[in-house]
Amino acid sequence: MLKFFLVGWVCLGTPNVDYKCVRMASEVVHDTYESCNEYYQLVATDLADTGAELNFTCVQAGLIEDVL
Repeated sequence: MLKFFLVGWVCLGTPNVDYKCVRMASEVVHDTYESCNEYYQLVATDLADTGAELNFTCVQAGLIEDVL
């Protein structure tokens, strides 16, 4: 069975002034890519008014294990 995780970047601040980016990964495990993507849409909607720039992708757990 495939498992999916949400991984990517969250960036805050003003570009060229105090802009900081942090690599992030969700601890929530999803059984399907669709479920993972729906979760990302919820997170993006919740953070839309904060000024945070999000760039996330749903990745198969096996791909993460291969890198580690």
